[in-house]
Amino acid sequence: MADPNAPQEFIVQGEPVKSGQLADHLKREPSVKRVAQIAPDVVILSMTNTQANRLKSAFTTIVVEPNSTLKQFDAD
Repeated sequence: MADPNAPQEFIVQGEPVKSGQLADHLKREPSVKRVAQIAPDVVILSMTNTQANRLKSAFTTIVVEPNSTLKQFDAD
């Protein structure tokens, strides 16, 4: 099992991303790194599980899910 304190990538989606509230919040969490902006309301962040849980608590309207590689339907 992966170390729960090791940073991993999470997809974060919701109005706080689009409005900039999330960006303001992350100024107080310098160890959380923005990896990519996928859409106006979707970002990929590198953070620990603990930080992800704090983010979910701070913004109840956002979705925070671990990022994973998508596989094509016909791939073995």
